[in-house]
Amino acid sequence: MRTLARGQKGSQTIEFAAALTLLVTFILIPWIDISVILMRWMMAHEMISASSRELAFCETFGQSCKNLQAQPALKNRLTAIGGVDVQSMDLQLRIARVRRTSDVNSEEVFLVTNPGQIPPAWLPDGAKAPCTYSLLLKVNFLMSPAWLLSGVSCSIPGLTVPVPLSITILHEWENLGKNPISGRFFVNE
Repeated sequence: MRTLARGQKGSQTIEFAAALTLLVTFILIPWIDISVILMRWMMAHEMISASSRELAFCETFGQSCKNLQAQPALKNRLTAIGGVDVQSMDLQLRIARVRRTSDVNSEEVFLVTNPGQIPPAWLPDGAKAPCTYSLLLKVNFLMSPAWLLSGVSCSIPGLTVPVPLSITILHEWENLGKNPISGRFFVNE
């Protein structure tokens, strides 16, 4: 009598298909999504850094603020990356002074949001001089992955919803001179 026995050839095909599905679903797609987010973040960081450098070369702080608001070039370049939705862009002037007290260095910081608001003590010839003047550009945005997974009940940033990110760049202010016409420092105009 001949018994009907199942051969071993091809018996693992079903397990291979299930393993391949799990590999693609839980490892490959999330890895690609995170890789795309990292590449977009690096490109956005470089664009924001270049824009901050351009704004720091403006003649006055007021001109830097106007350039950021009047020209949507930075927002358009970030949107052109794909998957980037700019929420807000903030420009501030950061004035820092290092004090040495009892063998410890401490830093005093003053932030200016609008031109002409620097107190006289914080100006380059003021009582708290010397200070370092830096332009602080902060951009908040949402960054989408390559694929947003749908049908998942919970929200997972980077897989089911865009990731909220923020990039803050400091660049040294270049023009600490005085305006020969008004006699005011360019950094405070």
